[in-house]
Amino acid sequence: MRFKLLEPTEASYYIQIGGYIHIEPWRLPATVWPAGADSDRSKRVGSGAFTDWFDLGKYAGTKLHGQLSRAGGIAEFPNITANFVASTNSPTRKVVIELATAPDESAVVKRFEESFTGSLTSFLVSPFLVADKDRLETAAQMSTRRLAWAREASGGRRVSPSRLVIQTQFWDPQRPELNLQEAEVLWLLGFNVLNRWPEVRQKYDFVDPGGHHWVQFGPSLTREDIDNQIRPPAQATRAAPRPTLFNFSDEITSPAIDTDKTALRHFHAWLQEQNVRPAELEVKALGDVVPIESPAMLGQRQKQDPKVANRIFYYTARFRQAAATERLRWLTESFHRYAATNIRTSSLVADHPYFSGSGLGMGMDEPNMAWGGHPLSLDWFDLARQRAVDVIGIEDWMGLQYMYGPRYTWEGFQLMGFQAAIFRSGSRGTQPIIAWITPSDETNLVLKSSSALAQGAKHFFYWTYGPTATSTENYWSDLRGAYDGVVRMSRQLASAEHIIAPGATRRTRVALLYSISSDLWQPWGYIHMLERRATYLSLVHDHYLVDMLTEEDVAAGRLKEYDVLYAVDPNISARATAAIEQWVRDGGYLFGSCGAGSRDEFNEPGPGLARVFGIEPAVRSEVHRAEYRVRGSLNGIGYFDLVRLDKTSLLGEPAEFGVLGVRVTFTPAGSRVIGRFKRNNAPAAVLNEFGSGKAVYMGACPGLSYLKDAGFVPAALKERYPLTQRQLLTGMAAARGVLRLVELSHPVVEAGLYDAPAGTALILANFTYRPIEALTVRVPLAKPIQVVRSVEHGSLRFSREEASPAFRGQGYDSVAVFTTRLRHNDIFLLE
Repeated sequence: MRFKLLEPTEASYYIQIGGYIHIEPWRLPATVWPAGADSDRSKRVGSGAFTDWFDLGKYAGTKLHGQLSRAGGIAEFPNITANFVASTNSPTRKVVIELATAPDESAVVKRFEESFTGSLTSFLVSPFLVADKDRLETAAQMSTRRLAWAREASGGRRVSPSRLVIQTQFWDPQRPELNLQEAEVLWLLGFNVLNRWPEVRQKYDFVDPGGHHWVQFGPSLTREDIDNQIRPPAQATRAAPRPTLFNFSDEITSPAIDTDKTALRHFHAWLQEQNVRPAELEVKALGDVVPIESPAMLGQRQKQDPKVANRIFYYTARFRQAAATERLRWLTESFHRYAATNIRTSSLVADHPYFSGSGLGMGMDEPNMAWGGHPLSLDWFDLARQRAVDVIGIEDWMGLQYMYGPRYTWEGFQLMGFQAAIFRSGSRGTQPIIAWITPSDETNLVLKSSSALAQGAKHFFYWTYGPTATSTENYWSDLRGAYDGVVRMSRQLASAEHIIAPGATRRTRVALLYSISSDLWQPWGYIHMLERRATYLSLVHDHYLVDMLTEEDVAAGRLKEYDVLYAVDPNISARATAAIEQWVRDGGYLFGSCGAGSRDEFNEPGPGLARVFGIEPAVRSEVHRAEYRVRGSLNGIGYFDLVRLDKTSLLGEPAEFGVLGVRVTFTPAGSRVIGRFKRNNAPAAVLNEFGSGKAVYMGACPGLSYLKDAGFVPAALKERYPLTQRQLLTGMAAARGVLRLVELSHPVVEAGLYDAPAGTALILANFTYRPIEALTVRVPLAKPIQVVRSVEHGSLRFSREEASPAFRGQGYDSVAVFTTRLRHNDIFLLE
């Protein structure tokens, strides 16, 4: 490439060259052309003359990549920055830039000529110059194109919520006039929180982010340490006109103890607070306990004494999680002591190690494929319970066709809702949640957002605008479909925020056990985590709202608020097991699969819930190891047996489903056999009357079968969930008479409800992926309404029915009934 400065005239000049690429290390090194001209004036070039040829291939080497498809955009070539430093003090530049296949004028393939304010420009390049020449643009051309897209998507009119956050981020600044064009793009799309440069701040009324600090929250820190750490950045904040977020670190996990003496002292004090006896760990004093912080260390210590090693490993992990939560809460408390008002603390939990194998543990088999190593997750439930930060962030690296692709899409976009449901459940609906959504076209963005919104996430951070040419990864400025999706969501939220912002999610009587013990030990590998999520999805697909309860929640007595509990975790603590047993005895309905409750929190086999299920304590688990962690991977894993279920009042008509993952051999003890394995006719499912309650135990993983028979397509949204497994999984809730959140004529449409003084907002997300022309909706209501309005289609005709006795028992006196069209999503306002 070579350069020519046309204006200012009668000047000498040189070029400061840099560049952005979309592979590591993300940037090209800064250099000067002609070489040495920054310090030696004699090497500079006069106006109107070309520089010598600069060998871009030699400069960038293997980092000079072609166009990528990491966001589906069109500006994913390397972007070369050129700052024209002239001897004349002029506010403008007129320049020519030529790209050639050889250092010769006859080999020129692409020529840029532009005039601009300032001295900086940039332009796209490609190692395949001849083939790509028509797609290479200057920064100005890119900004002009994006602004045209935004005007088209928005109709030239901004609509934005005022009480809910819609945030994104700029990367590096360009020229002021380009920065203003990019800001107009985001203004039209409806964003209300954005980091701003001076010229943007003067023109647009975005709210600035509250700030960011890479906080330390390791177990060695004291309350005073935390206070001293956060005071300076908190005091540096400025009051905002509307709520905004100050972020702690990023993708947080639990810091290690290592050999820090203070951290060890805190660990030993925590053991004493938990009433752990030294004899249990075979030490004379708790101060002698040496923590176990990795699977490798655990394996070594198990050779000495497996029982003691298991206990120390469990207590170490739980201390690290508890200590991190406590210190994050201290950070929030201290921040509010010193910071400007109207700024809320926030942090982001890491989803890719979570979904890729660690769960709320650290992964026991191999380094996490999406993270590296064995990071110990925080206890997300405890973060919510203690409100450790004001607004918790959930994130989405579920790319499908974008950047990280189907390998990181797992079971699909309803996992955004699954994450939100964890924090909604842990906080009993009081934890504000912000969903960070990575590059998505309109369909994907709307589905991800709506699933999160349905489960309690009211705020959104669309990570991140870019623009692409100055960004590293996960940018969407050049993904045209994202514009339509953001406009759709911002307008829906603006229309519904008078209900959603102050609104509360409804209560449910359906609980799903989330055993952190199981995630720590992972005796079946990834299988129980997949079974848990599949069970959750089956219930949501049948329009039940699901609360997730940890062992601590169960031991604390929260089960009394629920009628049905689903348990698919092999490890359940002794205290939680006792509480579940009493709850079933008192009338609760329990559904168990995947070897539920066959081990305790220390990974020791035991009687667990055997008495409740009506089986002998000793069970044998046949685990089929395979790659369960990748979207569509179940397609290549064959069923190794079949379960045949009888007709029952609880689970309905006779049914069959395939067995994969885990097959549990057990012996009934007073229970009724309601299903058998085809392979040897051994009992596969039993129904047990226990006290006033009932329990069903399945020696297989019906949830995995639900996912496998859905037939996931790795790079497309085409799964079709089967009816058989969904009916047997949701049969306990139906038989117990638990009310659905709403009643819909079509399954696999996710629903969420917010109630507020102004009315009720119903969120629907269509995970059938096909338009539904006539969806009948029945919404229970506690007070009369005058209108039903779709934010997409306007006012709808509706009828009012008297509530059933079951609804009346829950405080609802009527049911609103209406029919609507549903494409991807919608929000309905019942006022």
